[in-house]
Amino acid sequence: MNEKKRKILIAAMKLFSKTSFHQTSMQQIADVCGVSKGSLYTHFKSKEELLSDIFSYYYQMLGQQMAAAETNVDSVEEAFIREIAIRLRHYCEFHEFFQMQMNEVRGLEDPSLNQFVHQEHTKLLRKTEKGIVSVFGKDAAAYATDLTATLKGMLITYVRGIVEEGKTCDPNELARFLFLQLNAIVRTFIEEKPNPFFMTPPLQAQPQETTHPLYIVRKMKETIASLNMQAEDIIFESVEILEKELLEIKPRVAVLSGMIHNLKENSGLVELASELEKTIKQMPITTLIK
Repeated sequence: MNEKKRKILIAAMKLFSKTSFHQTSMQQIADVCGVSKGSLYTHFKSKEELLSDIFSYYYQMLGQQMAAAETNVDSVEEAFIREIAIRLRHYCEFHEFFQMQMNEVRGLEDPSLNQFVHQEHTKLLRKTEKGIVSVFGKDAAAYATDLTATLKGMLITYVRGIVEEGKTCDPNELARFLFLQLNAIVRTFIEEKPNPFFMTPPLQAQPQETTHPLYIVRKMKETIASLNMQAEDIIFESVEILEKELLEIKPRVAVLSGMIHNLKENSGLVELASELEKTIKQMPITTLIK
């Protein structure tokens, strides 16, 4: 995504959060960005598409960083703390996004955007529940949903204090502090065995999490390096194009399919290419261009 388009998304996000989606005009967005209204429409066909791309942009960035956080860690506890730090960093940097999300998504005419946001929110909750069970063990499984709600509440409270009071903080240090609080609550629950307030869905009954596409692309690069492949330039170029396209707000299906087809021609990458193809097919239609 080019820098101009990214700046438009950030500017629109701020305007939508301070006034509202319906009260903000494309002309106002153009004025803030220092571009003409006509130029704005070359990037976004409508204000609705702009709003959709804001959500896609945010969840894309969050997904990329959380996928990266799962690599090169010594323990599941460290991965969980790193994930909390990433969420803190995003909540502080994009606090306007959350204000906008609360104000704008409900009641929009486009049901696909509501569905997309709900899906991403649910995915994040399920991921946190799974992380809690991985870190604290099966004894905490019955309280996973309650603990997820507790962590979410702590995140919102601390971020609100940081933003409103202008307090600086190290996200990594604060993440460890929040983890210590969560750990104390978990131990109390396990010892006292209160009845859970929320019913945690059985983990085996939840939809299987899909691997983030960029993680698979990274595995492809590692495979090429580890096997010292004497591949044609088309293999390396296809992986680079895949990565670049997946970093776009709305990756083009035709481009992704073409590059995956190229990679399937290589026996060392066919399995990863097939996994990537399956993962892309499961991506919400809101984030893709057919």
